[in-house]
Amino acid sequence: MRAALILALLAATSASAACQGDEAFSCKIGQKTLEVCYWKGMLTYSYGRDGKPELILTEPLETVAYTPWPGIGHAIWDTVAFRNAGVTYEVWTSFDKMDENAVLEGGVYVMEGETMLASPTCDRGSVAHGLDTISFMKAGIGQCWEPETQSWGNCN
Repeated sequence: MRAALILALLAATSASAACQGDEAFSCKIGQKTLEVCYWKGMLTYSYGRDGKPELILTEPLETVAYTPWPGIGHAIWDTVAFRNAGVTYEVWTSFDKMDENAVLEGGVYVMEGETMLASPTCDRGSVAHGLDTISFMKAGIGQCWEPETQSWGNCN
């Protein structure tokens, strides 16, 4: 009985809207929505049809793999990666600061180890937010980016 109740709760959760709290990123990929949301110290990755995501992954803000733009090059970019059963879902955004007609772009790289399984990109003009807000969230919990080690550590 208890197992059946847990399965029913999980099914109800996966069928509901994934984005609770603040939206850090969203875009449309065809008929599906890709979202990264922040709520109660957690970041959530969601992909699928509105109201019926195919995949939801959640990770604490303090441990999520977020890589900020290093400050060089013509494109301003950043990524955030979620891992599940040996597969990495790396959401990215990019903006070409040298192109006067540029729009914010995004997508997700789905990789198993070094093998690219898929790389869907967001429909042009559908990216709602850049991922840079995650940098401010990490700073808010006392983390600083260390360029030498390409990692987040505690601010001293």
